[in-house]
Amino acid sequence: MLQIVKNNQSIINQKSKQMGKVSKTNEVFIEDIINASAERVFSAWTDPEKLMKWFAPNGCTIHFKKLEVKPGGQFHSGISNPQFGDCWCVGEYKEVTPYSKIVFTMVNADEEGNPVNPAEIGMDPNWAGTTLVTVTFTEIDGKTKMQLRQTVSQALAKKTGAYPSWLEMIDSMKELLN
Repeated sequence: MLQIVKNNQSIINQKSKQMGKVSKTNEVFIEDIINASAERVFSAWTDPEKLMKWFAPNGCTIHFKKLEVKPGGQFHSGISNPQFGDCWCVGEYKEVTPYSKIVFTMVNADEEGNPVNPAEIGMDPNWAGTTLVTVTFTEIDGKTKMQLRQTVSQALAKKTGAYPSWLEMIDSMKELLN
């Protein structure tokens, strides 16, 4: 993702303590307990109308040129950021297991959906052009433990703004589900 938010280390550290646990330094790992059933949380990740309401950082909007949430399904999305412009992404859903797991790729792209080198669009040159995101849902007493992993260094994700963007988006999803 383009630098969606400015890196504010104190906010990141505070949110990390509240929500995230680091499992490996070579991946993003965020864990949160959401006050909703696994079915409702899964629906927030798979229902296009719900995704439009939360799947962008604060102050940004998202639109989908394509969205097929099913194994082998593809997506093409654009996040519009008033400060940094548009950030396009394409990907493929590798696994969609109702109420328990979603796995998808995220590939930096242009507006036409062609993959692009992240450095050529102003991103950190160390950012991988393709990452894998795995989200799991475990229902516990009517609430859901959600774990998100992304195959990029958590330190790099914090530096670029991707990590705090995930935290903001998860907060927005939680608000939507309340």
